[in-house]
Amino acid sequence: MQMIKISNINFCEKTIENVEVSGNDLKEMKCEFYDNTFKITVMNNNDEVFEQEVFEEETIVEEPQIEKLTIDDLKKIIYETIPKKNTAETYFRTIKQVHDNFDEDDVNELLKKENEIIEFIETKYDKLTTIKNKLCGMLKVYNLLNLECTQLKSKIDHYMVSLSIQEDKKKEDPMDKKTIKEAELIVNYFKGELKTMEEIPLDTWNKNTELYAILKIYLTYGVLRPSEILDMKITDTDEGNDNVNYINVQTKKIVINDHKNDKNGNKVIYITDDKLNDILSKGLNHHLVTTQNGELYASSSSFSKMFKGRFNNYNPYDLRKCISSLAISEGDPEKIKMLEHNQGHCLNTILKNYNTYNKVDV
Repeated sequence: MQMIKISNINFCEKTIENVEVSGNDLKEMKCEFYDNTFKITVMNNNDEVFEQEVFEEETIVEEPQIEKLTIDDLKKIIYETIPKKNTAETYFRTIKQVHDNFDEDDVNELLKKENEIIEFIETKYDKLTTIKNKLCGMLKVYNLLNLECTQLKSKIDHYMVSLSIQEDKKKEDPMDKKTIKEAELIVNYFKGELKTMEEIPLDTWNKNTELYAILKIYLTYGVLRPSEILDMKITDTDEGNDNVNYINVQTKKIVINDHKNDKNGNKVIYITDDKLNDILSKGLNHHLVTTQNGELYASSSSFSKMFKGRFNNYNPYDLRKCISSLAISEGDPEKIKMLEHNQGHCLNTILKNYNTYNKVDV
């Protein structure tokens, strides 16, 4: 009888370190791996067959047992963690109200009901400030327990934007404002121009293609400063571009290294529009915008002058004001965040300088 010894078998990698078969009359040996079984078959010179199987041991993963967390346990955590007594009391009062409403003994189970908690708070209170503060109190509890709360964070962002817009309206001078309908008319004009440009083939890189790409970027991602696109080149690599503004059509990124708020580091805008990226690819190794002579514009004002001449006397900042005002009017936190990042302004700056079209049309 043949003796078979198998050393260090690895079922994940399907490898064996060593196989030893006793005797000197070995004629043939065959090794086979299955899902959780290793089989070896040997035959001696007398055509006798010997088999041996090794089975993978089942690994039992025990789920960690989470200890029950009572409201009193949580109170202790809050008061021990937050140094200011009044602040601790405010946070605890919020979670206690939520706890009492759901009547859940285990706080761990309660906090799994993230959407239900948000709905409860939004239904119970009327004032935006109160709702936002209560949601922030709940966020503090989630953070103290290291629990994820994506929906809660999103809601808080929404109410912070809404409150900023609400406060801004109280300070406005109606005489300085225009209606949102006017902004819509201007944006629709630019959308119409975009369609007109699409009627001309966009299969080569020329002046029409350049302006189409710029306008498409403006209408999709926000109006970048003219100074950020004047010498922006189109490439398919990041290498060697650390100090310039460029579009990488390979990674589908607009990278702005040189901008007004350079203390915040570079700014990256991801191109999610495949058609735009395909058109930009036509301009590989060219600049995004050039003069009729194929040269770079000497200044932002010279680019703006060209833009006004082509688009009904509107400059890029006119379009920026319209797009910003529309986003504020819609109150979409995600869109406003995108504009904050892409246009390089915080919400307060947008409200102060670019929310021009918000006069109530009566």
